[in-house]
Amino acid sequence: MRKGNGWVNEYIQPVFAARVLTRMFKNPPSEMHSGPIKLVLENTVDIEPGGDLVPFYHFSIMDKKGNRVGHLNFKVGDTPHVRQCAGHIGYEVLPGYRGNAYAYFACDAIRPFVKTFYASVILTCDPGNISSIKTIEKLNGKYIDEIKVPEHDPAYKRGSRRKRRYEWEP
Repeated sequence: MRKGNGWVNEYIQPVFAARVLTRMFKNPPSEMHSGPIKLVLENTVDIEPGGDLVPFYHFSIMDKKGNRVGHLNFKVGDTPHVRQCAGHIGYEVLPGYRGNAYAYFACDAIRPFVKTFYASVILTCDPGNISSIKTIEKLNGKYIDEIKVPEHDPAYKRGSRRKRRYEWEP
């Protein structure tokens, strides 16, 4: 058995961190619908504390026929990466299903669940992503600013150089 900080850091802190992360996840409502879609929880992803990334819920966006038309991630935590570049909610609609406002309906469906965590969240998008800008504006997201993506941020490594930031009160 080790003594002092080595033992605490190696054995106690990981157990404590796992308990904190487990408590962070609430069970989302079993039914989250809006318009022609519903959200289906696929999994939750724990992230080790102390970095830029935060735990998140991963949902499939399903249409009325049961087709998976995209996904939505809801991030739980506030780090510079989330507040500046990633936003609390990220979504993607698959190419064959775009143009049906599915991203809007997915955000609308998760709105009551987001309210159980936050009074407002940050939504972001690249300046050239006109579809996301329209979705965020339709949700009544309030424009904050446009920032340069820091070179150390994971979004920069994926090719994003600028982000538009909005505040959304779900």
